[in-house]
Amino acid sequence: MKVGDLVKFGYVYSGCSLNNKQAVYMGEDIIHRDDGFVIINHKVLEIGASKPTIIDVGLLKYMEVLDENR
Repeated sequence: MKVGDLVKFGYVYSGCSLNNKQAVYMGEDIIHRDDGFVIINHKVLEIGASKPTIIDVGLLKYMEVLDENR
């Protein structure tokens, strides 16, 4: 998966706003904590949304790239 890819989420869990939605993958969103711990999240922009959504690595398995031949 690359920055700019159009992705589709499958069913994540009941009530999740990303269930079966399309989004643009915007890349990693890394947090460097004061204690030296690094948290690697990811950022997606749901189609029609004005602000990106931050997701953790656990949601990547529910994402599918729609067109890898771009």
